Formats: sequence, structure tokens, C-alpha cells
Amino acid sequence: MKKIFIIFATLLSNSVLYAQSVKIGYINIDYVVISSPQFSQANDKVIRKFKPQENNLLLLNNNIRALASKFNKNKDSFSQSEIKTKIKKIVSLEKKLKQQALVLKKQLVLENKQALGKIQNLINKVIRKIAEEQNFDLILYQKVAYASKKINITELVSQKLKQQFK
Repeated sequence: MKKIFIIFATLLSNSVLYAQSVKIGYINIDYVVISSPQFSQANDKVIRKFKPQENNLLLLNNNIRALASKFNKNKDSFSQSEIKTKIKKIVSLEKKLKQQALVLKKQLVLENKQALGKIQNLINKVIRKIAEEQNFDLILYQKVAYASKKINITELVSQKLKQQFK
């Protein structure tokens, strides 16, 4: 038992001595991503790409509302079979709208995921370059309870991303 304690104490003292010479940096990755021109450009591209589908969904939604309004105004003058037919048509269009909206949402999620992956790869390259140039041993950007201003290199990474965009 005493032998294990001595080994543990030796390892602990060596790691404490080593930890004092480690250069650590921290990055607020959410800020870096959102403030990057690459993110804005990718976001604009996705919006432009899916705008026609969004417009089609809005048109379909307006068509459904118009049909439902017309039905509600005139339902007293319709026969029972006409009422069923018109209700079926409205319900069918609503299902079509929901299906198309779901497909669009899935496409948007996929497109955003791909764009974000490219941006994350670029950010990681910038981080790696900064780490090598400035001799960082460790750079963190996920879930840190506290990071002092001294080790926060968020602005540096953000500036480098902006320079690469030009």
C-alpha cells in the first residue's frame, strides 16, 4: 500500500510540474461560427436554394385557406355529397402541405449540416494553424465552465477566418 502511494505521489508531482508549462487556449465556438462570413455566405446560399420551395408551400397554404374560407361561406348551399367532396379535397391538400413541409425541413437540415461541417473543418484548420504558430499545447472549444480572458483566443480565430474569406 505504501509503495502504491509513493508511485502515485511521484506521478502526481511530475504531472503538476508538467502542467505548469502547458499553453492552453479557449475558443467560444458558437461566436466564431455565427460571426464568420463563411457562415453568413452558407446561410444565404441555403436560403436562396430553398426559397422557391418555400414559396410553393406558402402558395399551397394560401390556396387551402381560400378553399376553406369559400367552403365555410357557402357550405349551407352545398349538398351532402358536395360537402364531403370539398372536405376531402381540403384535407388532401393539407396532407400534401404537411408532407412537402416535412420533406423541405429534412432537406434544410441536411443542407445546413453539410454547410456547417465545411465551416467546422475550416475553423479546425485555422485553430490548428494558430496552435502551431503560437505553440499552444491545448485549445478547447466545447463546454468549458470558465475561461479567463488571458487564454480566450476567440477573436484571433474569428479574425483569421475573416482574412481567409477575402
